[in-house]
Amino acid sequence: MRGSVIFNGNIQAEADFVERAARNLKSSRHSDPSVARARKVVLVTAGWMGNEYQETHIKKALYGIGIEPDFQGGHDQKVQNLALYHRYQEFLQQRPALADTWQECEAMMEGARAQYLEKNSFFCASLRRSLQHLRDYLPKDSLADILDNTVLYSGWKGRLIGFLSNELREMLQLLQANDDRMVQLLTDLDEQFAEETGLAYDPLWIGCRQQLSECILSANSIFLFGGNLGVLHRCLTFFRLRQPLLEALRRGTTFYTVSAGSLMCCERIIIYNDFEHEREFQLYDRGFGLIRELQLFPHCMDRIQTDDRDNLTYLSHRFRHRVCVGLNQESFLEVEFTPEIKATSLGTRDGVYVFDRHGNKARYNAGEVILPKCE
Repeated sequence: MRGSVIFNGNIQAEADFVERAARNLKSSRHSDPSVARARKVVLVTAGWMGNEYQETHIKKALYGIGIEPDFQGGHDQKVQNLALYHRYQEFLQQRPALADTWQECEAMMEGARAQYLEKNSFFCASLRRSLQHLRDYLPKDSLADILDNTVLYSGWKGRLIGFLSNELREMLQLLQANDDRMVQLLTDLDEQFAEETGLAYDPLWIGCRQQLSECILSANSIFLFGGNLGVLHRCLTFFRLRQPLLEALRRGTTFYTVSAGSLMCCERIIIYNDFEHEREFQLYDRGFGLIRELQLFPHCMDRIQTDDRDNLTYLSHRFRHRVCVGLNQESFLEVEFTPEIKATSLGTRDGVYVFDRHGNKARYNAGEVILPKCE
């Protein structure tokens, strides 16, 4: 893929992101010369819901760095809002029967999430109890030590330690399996909805998706902003925009993502959940997989106890197929794909944080490469 993605955790002022990325925004790596020359920027602000069009400050920032507007028919053709939230709402208004079925499907998904969280709560509570009990016998051992330890202890204490250690491993495996089942269920429900409603053959849906896809594929740069994750995810997935976004990346579009927008780029969306007063993480849904090698955690210092080695070990074991990366307000991570994946920290005011299975937290400062060096 010729394109790249610049991830941010949770920058407070979107215009600041524009200014930080000015050099990238004014250049191009796109394979289509006409797209490269046009320097078109597309804004995805669906997560702002009713405030979707309140992007004047972003446009001003883009004009300020040299992205010159091109007004035709009263609209800027150079900087365009995808208007995804309003298109989604308008479509449902024009297809009330389909909208009712979609709401029923969403209700089923929410019910599945509630059941999933209830299971997770039980597994996590059991894991914590086993770990606390083990502290009575192995006070100096970290969670990583316990999970990696294959030593057999003698006597009745040894039997208890072995039992509790196996309980820990089993709870982690059950959490992993629960995540996997949830992904499969959400996939099945979504596909079943599309099949039963004939969504992909609806002429209005086809027209909307085509217009959205053309806007995406004509962009040199795309901003995926945050806001309401559920709404952003719903709008993007309803119009099946994963493929156009991946194709844009393949052709050379540069993506700039913030918070929920960054999460959408992962293969799985993992969020912080305050369930029954326990600080816990959950799988929310499938992402678009623009970057499969990393599991991103925006709002890192706000939501992850990064000084708790056991917590970092837990995260790295549970989300085992990816490198766990924390991003803050001033964290910027650029991921390039040619000729191989390369992830480089860009932030000059804060770094990017990587957590490993041993509970270690490594900070990568501007210019330091996370991938491919990271194991």
